[in-house]
Amino acid sequence: FRTAEVPLVLLLADNGSRDGTRAIVQRLEAEEPEVRGIYLDENQGYGGGILAGMVESETEVLGYMWGDSQVSAADVIRVYRRLVADHADVAKVRRVQRMDGWRRALISSVYNTATLWLFHITSSDTNGCPKMFTREAWERLSPSHTDWFLDPEIMIGVAEHGLKLAEVDVLAQARDFGVSKVGTATVVEFTINLLRRRLGS
Repeated sequence: FRTAEVPLVLLLADNGSRDGTRAIVQRLEAEEPEVRGIYLDENQGYGGGILAGMVESETEVLGYMWGDSQVSAADVIRVYRRLVADHADVAKVRRVQRMDGWRRALISSVYNTATLWLFHITSSDTNGCPKMFTREAWERLSPSHTDWFLDPEIMIGVAEHGLKLAEVDVLAQARDFGVSKVGTATVVEFTINLLRRRLGS
């Protein structure tokens, strides 16, 4: 996965946490030369935290993933290898089995169905992470949403730009800690963004 020609930089974004995450990131940054901390004093939203990290990346392959352990580290490596082996522009996981509860599965099913129907994207799992990109693909996509619409924005862009997508099937584990922040407000926010994008506003 890592060679002298392919340096690994792990950017850890502390998105305005109030639970001790910053101290953990600072300790890892001090101990591991490949780790860099991104410290946001105020929460910038789901997409805002991701974009804050991505803008600091200088590598030719870059990507992001969640910090809730729902996808294993081994799957991250599989996504990278698929990106390289398939000469793809974008590679990501596709969660074929989920253990995060029926409510999240139902919400995600609605998200994916709506996005597929309205934009004809090429994936049945819009929000699946990790997502990895070539530098050229990321710059072409140039996503900007700081809310939960970041993942659909990216996948819509993949379809619109005709980028080559590769996917790796994974089992999504239950969260090790914390609770999901996806709720009614998220559904409303997603619906508004989807309609705005469909109407071109």
